[in-house]
Amino acid sequence: MGKIYKIPLVYRILRLHSNYLYNHWFSSVEINGEEKIPEGESVIFAPNHQNAFTDAMALLSASPEPVIFLARADLFQKKLFDKALRWLKIMPAYRMRNGISNLKKNADSFEQAAQVLEHKEFFCLMPEGGQVEKRKLRPLVKGMFRIGFTVQDHYHEKGLPDNVYIVPTGIDYSNYDHSGGHLIVNFGKPINMRDYYEKYKENAPVAYNEIRAELYRRMSPLMLDIRTDEYYETFYASSYIYNYDLLDEMGWDDNETNRMAVRQRIVGNLDELAASGRYDTDLKELDSLVSQWRKKYSDVEEWASIKELPKEFDGNLLGQIIYAICWAIPAVYGAVINFPIFAFVKWACEKWAKGTGFYSSVSLAAHMVFFPIYHILLMLVGGILLYKNFGALDAAVFCASLPFSYYFSYHYWWNFKSLCKRVKNLFTKDTLTDQIADKLTDLFRRLKKDHENGMETQVETKIESENE
Repeated sequence: MGKIYKIPLVYRILRLHSNYLYNHWFSSVEINGEEKIPEGESVIFAPNHQNAFTDAMALLSASPEPVIFLARADLFQKKLFDKALRWLKIMPAYRMRNGISNLKKNADSFEQAAQVLEHKEFFCLMPEGGQVEKRKLRPLVKGMFRIGFTVQDHYHEKGLPDNVYIVPTGIDYSNYDHSGGHLIVNFGKPINMRDYYEKYKENAPVAYNEIRAELYRRMSPLMLDIRTDEYYETFYASSYIYNYDLLDEMGWDDNETNRMAVRQRIVGNLDELAASGRYDTDLKELDSLVSQWRKKYSDVEEWASIKELPKEFDGNLLGQIIYAICWAIPAVYGAVINFPIFAFVKWACEKWAKGTGFYSSVSLAAHMVFFPIYHILLMLVGGILLYKNFGALDAAVFCASLPFSYYFSYHYWWNFKSLCKRVKNLFTKDTLTDQIADKLTDLFRRLKKDHENGMETQVETKIESENE
């Protein structure tokens, strides 16, 4: 059994590369609560799981140290993948769907996970057990608690004062499949498993249920947790459409963390309205309006942000046009140079990952692996040809331009798409956005009046308590 807790130098170097690319995969990255991660302790991260490998990368890039993961066992079926994943510090976790006989293999992974924690390396297990591309916290499984209490047992037997901490973690993306949106990673207040140890020794199932309930309670405020199934899409779209209005009303600074807190408040209020049973007609009307809006504007996040801007030719639009014109030639250069690999990655994602929940993961992994290889080959071939025909300076400039051409070309593409939508919006008649905003204003005003009259519901609204 290999010592997976040992982190080789090559891994640490590659982690720098992957973290750099991952952080530039997004137009905005905000990490909150890093100071809550215990130092020099046994730490288990517990993030929500919506986006396969991309979730792991979010945690890996936000964590101050490398993280060892457990992942679904079917990814390890082929020997090549098995070796690659284990080298990347990922171990298999078997579930009932893998067959009852295979569940025994978890003993090896759990033992290695315990070694990781005892050596004070960071460990992560997705507590929802699997991924779903929805902004919703699902029921939590017990695997991490078994591992944590096993290590707490070892510390107790050796008379050590060490503790095992579970760090609740929330991850939020503006887009599951494509680059250019925002990423938020929130670390919450850790749970010290020693606080539940006596209960665990008395009655393990009761201890599991208590700590699981506490972890759920701490995770929910760190993410966008839309509880309804019936109105899921409506509540999600409303949280973006009404975002700026409520942000402005509350007088908060305009950043993605505050915008997410506002989305939580909008969804929490709507969940409360749905739970009360007194607003069914209003919610059906809101649902109808939002459905019409989504038929016109499929990209909720981007169109909602464009709708916040003035529906006129202003300085912001002029700046986008000037940027698009002035940087068009470098952008074309980057697109031409990198077109073969961009086309290959696009083809691979459409062929193998579309509709699987792994689109972003395959795209991101392909970018991390193939672009460096492609650029090295270009440097060798193109650099040598330029050196022989034009000289060392031209060869050096070409080689240095390659990584910049890659990053610049897709950043330019983000801005160009936004510009096209902004121009399209100038010539599009839209009354739906204002109707939805007016409807939400009315609903929240009435909900506030209900509160003043003492008409509460059983649903707790998710305010940003963990981040205060």
